[in-house]
Amino acid sequence: MKDKVWEFRYNSCIYESAMATISLHKTQKGAELAMEFHKEEKRKEYDFMYGKRKHKIMEFGEMEAWGVAEREILE
Repeated sequence: MKDKVWEFRYNSCIYESAMATISLHKTQKGAELAMEFHKEEKRKEYDFMYGKRKHKIMEFGEMEAWGVAEREILE
């Protein structure tokens, strides 16, 4: 049996950056929970900065990316 972990990754700007590992988890559910918590924190930041504007520069998450991927642990 191969050892594996679940990676939660995030990209703050899909046009100018690359995915970065935020955390590693024993289960897919753990990684997905971490991703949802992170996304909600980013939404709160967005709402604080842009929430009351009549015309928003961009929609939440338009230039960001979140993801979960299975990774094998190598020797």
